Amino acid sequence: MSEDGRRRTPIALLLASTALALLLAEAAVRVLRPSAASIIEYPCIYTGDERFGFRYAPGATGRVAGHFEIDNTVRMNSLGFHDEEPLPPGASDLVVLAVGDSFTAGLNLPRNAVWSAVLESELRARGHPRADVINLGLDGTGTDVHADLLRAFIPRYRPRVALVAFYANDVEDVLHGRFSRECYDGYVLAYQDDLQQMMLRGRVDAHRRRRVARWLFDRSYLVRLVVYLPTRGINLFRLHYVQPTAAQLGIDDAVKRERRPRLRAAYADLEALAASCDCRLAVVPVPPRRRLDGSLRVLRRWIDGASLEIVDVVPAIERMLAEDGREPADLFWVNDNHLNVYGNRLFARALAESGLWPPPAKD
Repeated sequence: MSEDGRRRTPIALLLASTALALLLAEAAVRVLRPSAASIIEYPCIYTGDERFGFRYAPGATGRVAGHFEIDNTVRMNSLGFHDEEPLPPGASDLVVLAVGDSFTAGLNLPRNAVWSAVLESELRARGHPRADVINLGLDGTGTDVHADLLRAFIPRYRPRVALVAFYANDVEDVLHGRFSRECYDGYVLAYQDDLQQMMLRGRVDAHRRRRVARWLFDRSYLVRLVVYLPTRGINLFRLHYVQPTAAQLGIDDAVKRERRPRLRAAYADLEALAASCDCRLAVVPVPPRRRLDGSLRVLRRWIDGASLEIVDVVPAIERMLAEDGREPADLFWVNDNHLNVYGNRLFARALAESGLWPPPAKD
């Protein structure tokens, strides 16, 4: 063997062993499927709305995926919500309107697994065979938007019961203000003015020019880990959703204090609706992962004396968990803080037992 050949042999062995190690590492990551190697997809189903900030486009479809545990195709109904079509006027013996944020919209679940649909089935089994629970959930919104949604749809459907599903971060959503959303080159952008819109589009455009990096990220789980870990997941490779940070929005503690009247106005709106709608309006805190009564505690802290009916479903959920031999963590996705199929089912069953409902009509 020539001297050049002898020099090339160790280099070739090094390259071969490195390639083999990378292949083995890639195979291991694909088998283990850590959440950090997943791509979080948002559906391009949004359209701007002057009243609510944004809406789901009626009839729109899209894919929600992430963490290797969520993969769901959503289809909006003719109203522009993640639900079946409402029953025709007069066809229901009990109409219920349900508003809330992503926990009510349930985009990470099939429509029949979202708590509103499960509640409808429970009510039909409990003496209201034509119960119609209409889901008006809109992710990324706060109590002010939820009040506006009820104001828009109560006259149309004249519900017997209106449910406001309150999650702890609804307070932040009110204080941060309303956003518009759009789909831009495969990304969902959330912004409050034209300047922010231009900034976010510029970020996406710059990311799209990184063709080689995007090609590698799309095809290699190992590359995804290398890209994800140094940035703690805040990058356009992994997350197909872009929104200005609180700092970019100019929101600090002083601004939040100035905006507290917005919260009082939102709860006052709910009070006014409860007094005028000829229906029973109740606020239902949604249990968070950290502690199941967390949303209830936040609501009681900020409700500011408003005389709203609050339905605490946590005791019933805790009883059902004990009966099933399950833990509170079983209510949630492993790597996502939303309620999973089981969590939605127990939330709905607890609501069905709550005593909110009129007695069934006698034959």
